[in-house]
This record gives sequence, C-alpha cells and structure tokens, in this order.
Amino acid sequence: MKITATTTVQRITFGLYLDGQRGVPPADRLGEAVVGPLGLLGILETQLGLVAVHPSAVERTIQYRDCLKGLDAPSRFYHRSFVLDPLGTAACLLSWRDEWALHRHAGPHWEDALPPDAPSRLHDLAAVEQHARVAVAPNIAQRLEMIEARLKVRTPDIESVRVIDPIDVLPARWQTVLNALPIVLPPPATRAGTGFLGALQQRLERAAAGTQSDPLAWQGDGTVVVVQAETRALAAHWVASCIATPGTLLVAGPDGALLDAHLAAQGQARQGLKEISAFRPSMQMLSLVTQLLWTPLNYYALVQFLTHPVCPLSGFARRRLAEKIADAPGIGGAKWEQALEEIAANAGPERAPDVSQQIAFWVEHPRFDPETGAPLAAVTERLGRLVEFFRRSLGDTGEAQRLGTVAGYAQCQDCLNALNALVAQGHTVIRPHQLQKLVAQATGAGVPNPLWPAEVGAGQVVSQPGAATHPAVRVIWWQLTLPELPGPLPWSAAEVRALEQAGVCVPAPAQQLEQIAHTWLRPVMAARDQLVLVLPPAGEEVHPLWQMIAAVVDAPRITTLENLLAYGGEGLHAVAPMPLAAPKRWWQLPADVSVALRPRESFSSLEQLLFNPYQWLLRYAAALRRSKLVSLGSDFLLFGNLAHGLIERYFLRDDALTMADHAFKLWFARAFDTLIDQEGALLRMPGRGADLAHLRSRLLRALHTLRSHVRQAGVVTVVPEQALEGRFEGGELAGFADLVMHKTAGPPAIVDMKWSGGRKYPEKLRLNRHLQLAIYAELFRQQTGQQPAVAYYLLDRARLLAPDDRGFPEAETVAADDGENTAQLWQRFLATWRWRAAQIGDGRFEIVLEATSAAATEDSEPPEEAMAIETLNEAYNDYRALAGWSNG
Repeated sequence: MKITATTTVQRITFGLYLDGQRGVPPADRLGEAVVGPLGLLGILETQLGLVAVHPSAVERTIQYRDCLKGLDAPSRFYHRSFVLDPLGTAACLLSWRDEWALHRHAGPHWEDALPPDAPSRLHDLAAVEQHARVAVAPNIAQRLEMIEARLKVRTPDIESVRVIDPIDVLPARWQTVLNALPIVLPPPATRAGTGFLGALQQRLERAAAGTQSDPLAWQGDGTVVVVQAETRALAAHWVASCIATPGTLLVAGPDGALLDAHLAAQGQARQGLKEISAFRPSMQMLSLVTQLLWTPLNYYALVQFLTHPVCPLSGFARRRLAEKIADAPGIGGAKWEQALEEIAANAGPERAPDVSQQIAFWVEHPRFDPETGAPLAAVTERLGRLVEFFRRSLGDTGEAQRLGTVAGYAQCQDCLNALNALVAQGHTVIRPHQLQKLVAQATGAGVPNPLWPAEVGAGQVVSQPGAATHPAVRVIWWQLTLPELPGPLPWSAAEVRALEQAGVCVPAPAQQLEQIAHTWLRPVMAARDQLVLVLPPAGEEVHPLWQMIAAVVDAPRITTLENLLAYGGEGLHAVAPMPLAAPKRWWQLPADVSVALRPRESFSSLEQLLFNPYQWLLRYAAALRRSKLVSLGSDFLLFGNLAHGLIERYFLRDDALTMADHAFKLWFARAFDTLIDQEGALLRMPGRGADLAHLRSRLLRALHTLRSHVRQAGVVTVVPEQALEGRFEGGELAGFADLVMHKTAGPPAIVDMKWSGGRKYPEKLRLNRHLQLAIYAELFRQQTGQQPAVAYYLLDRARLLAPDDRGFPEAETVAADDGENTAQLWQRFLATWRWRAAQIGDGRFEIVLEATSAAATEDSEPPEEAMAIETLNEAYNDYRALAGWSNG
C-alpha cells in the first residue's frame, strides 16, 4: 500500500540549468516551482521524509581519503599521488566515483558488475568502493536511490513535473526518478521572432538539425542588433540604458557585477548579478589563521590578519599591533611590550586581562615546523575558537554582515569537522599543504556579494543559456564570451568500455558538447521582437553561438559602440569633458583665509616649509593625513631602522667604549639575532636569507668602523637619541640627535646616521646645505654653550663624512665650496625662514616640483643671504597628486 505525502500540491518545471535562475516573468504562482536538480532533490526529500544533514564536500573527501589509505599499497595506481597529496588525490577520485554513480543504470552496483578483464585502475577503485559504500556520506546518486525506494511506498504531493530537457540527456539516476513521477513533456518549441530575427531563428534551427542552406543576407530591420565595445565598461553603460524595456530577458555572461554597477549608476534596479568569490572578507579569516601556524612566521599574513575587518581581536589592539609590526616586524622586545602596555591602558583594568589573553592566543601562540607538521589538537583548538567567534556574530542585525558571518561560520565549521574526522581516523599532525587543501575545499566556490542583491524592479535574468525557456519581448545576451567546454574524459577507452559493461554510461565529450550546443540556441529562440548580442572586446574568444550565426548569415553587421558614442545613439548622451587641474607654481589663499605659523617646529616640518611650502600647508595647516592602511615598509626603511636600533643598543651599554674586539663580535652576534627576531623578523621569511646576510655583514662593518672612529677621536661618552630643544625666530625648535659624543679634548660632536646616500650627503656638505646638522648644532649650542662638530655616518658603506676634522681626525672631510661653515648655514636658514614666513603671511604658497620648474617666477628666488632652494624627493611627497596634472 502506498502512502501519500500531505504537503501542498506542486506543479514543477524542471531543467538541468534552472537552479538559481530567474528566467520566468514574476507572477502569482502558488503551488508552482521552477527548479533544477538540487531544487527538485530538496522537494522530493522533504515530501518523502528523507531530509537529513549532509556532510560538506571536504568532510566527504576526508572520509574517502581514509578508504584510500586503508587499501593503499605500492601496487595501487594512486599510491604515488596519494603519498604526495592525499587530499587532492582523494578529491579527484571521489569526483570520479560520484560521476559514475550518477550515470549508473538500474542493476547491481558498478563495482559488483565490473568484468574480470577490466583495467587495473577500475579494480583498485572497486576494492575501495566496497568500503566507501558505508564509510562515505551519500552522494547525489545515493540520495536519488533512496528517493527511488521511497517512491515505491509513498507518493509525493506533486501534480506534474514539466521537464524541459530531453529525458535521455539526463543522468541515468535522474531518469529513473523522473520516470516514477507524473512527467509532462513540453510542446515542441516554436519560433517567436518576426522579420530578420524570425529568419535567423529558422536558419539556426535548420543548421542544428544538420540541414545545409545558403547564407542568409543581413537585414537591418532592428530585430537583431550586434554590438561591440573596446571596453566592458562602455558596453555595460550602453546595456544599462537599454535594459529597462519591459519584457526583457538578460542572459548574463561574465562581469555581471560591472553591469549591475552601471545599472545602479543610472538609477535602475540592480539585477542581482553577484560575483561568486572565495575571497569575501568573512572567508579570508580561516586562511589567515592557518597561515600563522608556521615558522618562520609570515608577517605579511600577520599584518593582513590584524588589519582585517573580520578579526577576533578588539579593534584598538589589532590596529596598535599592526602599526608595531609595520614599523618593526617582530614579536617581543621593548617596542612590543610598549604596544601591549598601550593596549592594556586603552582596554581599562576590567577588560585588559581578556584582551591580553586574546593577543596571547591569536598572535603570541607557539608555531610549528612545516616539515614536521602541527599537532591536530592545536589546529582544532584554533578553529574551534574561530567557529565560536563567528557563532557569536550570527545574530547581527545588518543583512550583509549576517550573511557574511553565516558564510564564515559554515566554512570554519566544515574545516573543523574535517579535522575532527582526521583525528578520529588516528592522525595526530597535519602539514601546511594538507591544511591548505582542507581550507580550499571548505571554501568551495565562494559566496556572492551580500551588498548587491536583486532590487525591486529587477527583470528576467539567467546566467545559463539553457535556462532561457520562456519567451521574452527582448533578449539581451551580455558578453558573448567563450564558455567552459567539456574536456576529454580522464579514463582510457578500455576503462570506458568496462564501465559501460558494468552499467555506467558517461556521455562522451562530443555528446556533452552537442547537448550544450542545443541550450545555446534557447535565448535566441526565446526572443520575440529583438535579439541583442553584446560581443566581448576585440581579441577575446567569442561564444560558439556567434560562430554558428556567422556560418548562416552573410557578413553579419557589428555596431561599434564607440561610433555610437561619437555620433549619438540610443541610451548614449554626450558628456562635456572637464580638464584636470593643471599644476601651477603658486597657490594664493582667499583674502578671508589666513594660515598661522606653528609655535613649535622640527627639522622635518621646516624642510617642507622652506623647500616646498604647499606640502607644509597640506600636512600641518590643513592636517591632511595619508590613509591609515597599514602595510610593511620597504627594505630601505627597514634596514635603516634596524641599523639605528642596533647602534643605539650598543652605545647604551656601560662597556660600549671599553669592549674588546672579540667581546664585541660575540655581543654583535647575539644582539643582531635578537633585534631581527624582535624588529626585523621579516628577514627570517623564506627567500630573504641573502638580504639577511647582506644586512648582517654591512652592520658588522659599520659598527666596527664606528668603534674605530670613536677610539681615534678620544670619545669618552656617547648619548644615542639625545633630545635637543631651543628657540629660533619662529618659536620653539626641537629634535633628536642620533649620536652625541663627548671627548677628552676638542668640541663635542653630533653624528646623524643615514642608511645610504653616497652621493647625496657629500653634495650637501660641499654646497653647505646640511641643514639638519646645522639645526642640531645650534640647539646643542643653546643648551650647552658649546659649538659642536658635526658629521654624517653612512651605514651601508661605513663612511663618516664631516665638513672639517674638528670632530673626527679620520673622517672624510668635504669642505664647503663657498668656504662657509655650519654656524653660517644657520644664519642662512634664518634668512630663508623669514622670506617664506612673509609669503605665508600674504597667503602665498609655492609648489616646488619638477612639473612646475618651468613656471618659476622672480618670487621663487630666495634673497642673496638665504639658502638655495632644493627640490625635495617627490617619492616622499604624500600630496603630489593634489598639485595638479599635466596634459602631456
């Protein structure tokens, strides 16, 4: 006796390509459904009481991996691949198994019906299948088999199933299920078009049936329009202006999100053409967390983790740690402890312990050697915490945030379940490649952008041509590009024959291509009044449908959208060009706007005020700041910071000036390694060994040479990073001198350390332009009453450069060409400042750039007693783009 399911009667339209499509005009259709294989599977399982929680693809891969491992031996065909990549091998062979099961006709399982003389690969997989039947979660075919069995005793509440695809092109298991349902075959498709469109439809029908005909002459009656643009952006703009026609069916090719953006820009409803991506923010966190497990630590991944919008650390904590890592990549040391203290102070006494524990767990945790692998217990603990982090956010009120959180939660839970399955199978460790495979499989195809759903007013849209089953007034095929075509079968001819004897008939690539080609015609046949084909930009491969049209039409006419833009056309309107602001030499503020000078300056601010005033204006007066996006700096900056840090550590030692050479070498080896771990661990990453060795040798030479200069000069004390303060005509002036040295005889000396600059700094001394040293010397004189000697120390070449030999007898002396000294340079600085201050008082700011050099005026020339104007390095100018753009 059969039992009838008691749910709403349904009239179902079923097709291979209808899952997730919107090809039918919206209407009230109570009790009707338009579904593909997954949709129909869900309806049947629900009505037949077969609803169950089905493991993810990655969990099934883990289960099948265990089956392969249980029978693995050197004689197995998959042995070598399995040893190198067990998860990848399992995923590949599992896909074979699932495909065979779906195309198996009624009768015994294929592994039981395999002929004795079948190729060895099939016998190996047949042996594995004996275990996989019960060990691996059901695939689609097995779920359909359960539906077949239930249909014999229970009738679903389905009135009819309208199957739009020929039954014989469906997989065998689907054919069996559908034959047990009340199938209704649709009437033969009829051509809907008129004029040239109708003639084209008729000719394509004949060509598909194999009938040869003379080429069809092109007719410009507007029923068929073929357009092409040099860029997709222009094509999207044009299509967006045409799509508002009622009754339009859009066949969305690639770059649908671009088309949706142009629709929104024109005030039209988005069609919901979401790009599926595995790189949505919520799905990036799992990959970042797993990358942080290994040593040497990937500091690029760490910065991405700390700056990611979806992060289990509190906002202030992760931003502060990211800033520390960007400035000094490493964990531990004084700078790290300072950052932790600031984070604790910001969190407050109640929250500080929890924040500290979070940092310890997510950042300061132990790391593992990739060769030996990480303990699965440690990995599952981290993923469990990540799952809990997403679980707590599942109730977010924002739709986009909630959907993103759901995707991240599902991804992490799938990966955690897979890892737990490995633990249950007796595994204790996992290596980076295996873990990366798991994460990739858990990520799957990705998720759509939750911020761009279909809006009210969206029309008929399909992404699969085979889903265009309903007539439409107008059909627009967006981006007629080459689709993914069936590839060759991964099995030999002998294996295919053996599978057929076992009841498995997988369509050959030629059959699959023929079946797909019929679906390509559906959008063309669905058009009643007009068919619009949008070809991809020239040079890209086009869809085979266009080749079919070109074969039956004599010289099809392609309209170039750039021509429409030039001469006008539907949906295109001329836009008056607006030139970019050209660079000019001077900015003049309005009369009612004034800028006051700052009461306190430094060398870095004064350098911009004197040599490029507009840069000073934007940075200090306008307070424009560069983006807070944190990223690791250049090697040049890193090397300079590390060199300064190591030399500062050295001279802070009490025995720095008395340390013997052999003791110095021992100290250097330990101090250098410690410094790298705490502030330069970027150089520990793979591929950076040569850079690390280069830095070590340069720094050892630089410190060794500096020690020699210190001894020869009779230095008795060295103060690193000494604060200097004083005044000048503009107010207070402050800075930090890298090294201040006091000697037994002669004047003190100030040394400014630079990582490199073998041409730049000798030139500064020769032209008496060493302004930074002059400012430090004057501030030191104001504080102590002594006029110090000054010098540059170029670390990468271990060169000590000085304008004279007063401070260091063995320094390279570079005397000024004009015979002036550092004290006279200070006076020239004051004259230059007065000149610029007067201009600022008048609201005038000079833009000193290469692009404005030809526009210099008499006002660009400083007074005779002032300094010559230098052109600052534009690479360090954050406001270069705001100075204007040349038309060249």
